[in-house]
Amino acid sequence: LSLLALGTRNAGRCIGNVRRRTVGRYLLSFTACPMRRPESVILARAYLDCDSWDEVRRQCLEDDILMLRFESSRKRISSELIKRIKTLSDVELASLAHNDETAAQTALCWIAISRTYEFIRDFVEQVVAARWEQGKGNLPIGAYEAFYEEASATHPELEKLAEATRPRLRNQLFQMLREAGFIDQEFNLHAYVLPIGARDFVGSEEEPYFPTLVRSSSAS
Repeated sequence: LSLLALGTRNAGRCIGNVRRRTVGRYLLSFTACPMRRPESVILARAYLDCDSWDEVRRQCLEDDILMLRFESSRKRISSELIKRIKTLSDVELASLAHNDETAAQTALCWIAISRTYEFIRDFVEQVVAARWEQGKGNLPIGAYEAFYEEASATHPELEKLAEATRPRLRNQLFQMLREAGFIDQEFNLHAYVLPIGARDFVGSEEEPYFPTLVRSSSAS
């Protein structure tokens, strides 16, 4: 049932050969914050309590439910996290809010990130997954730089990005790949097994978000 709900909610999203279907600019605002799983859980719970993203934003700014000291941080981080988790269905949000399995929460956060940022989705599918399938055990910075240069040809917003911002873009992406469990601090790729609490939410459309996915013997 949850997969049917996902399919209805996500109808029209393109998976595979994403760049060739792209219309418009890459959204690059993920430099604002990394995954921030605990804060995403708080936001999901707040939304399920009030059923209003406007109210959740108010709680972030006025009640400081994310416990961020500076108002500028509250605005920046809450805005980016809400942008991500709004891509989740109500069933997915409920699982993010109430699932006690940290790994499942992380997987749902990664699904939200993948749906929000086509740049990340393209890199994961075209570079990370390709290297994994080719038996290459690491993800060197050079692979990212090559992808960035190639993508710049069809996405001029990358070419126009300030030199100081480019390393932040790369570093934030690699940090989230580590948080998701695909690479380690030495840039080695790791096999990924879906946590039990997230398996109902990963169908054929979501599988490409998990580039080093392997099937566990206990998976149904």
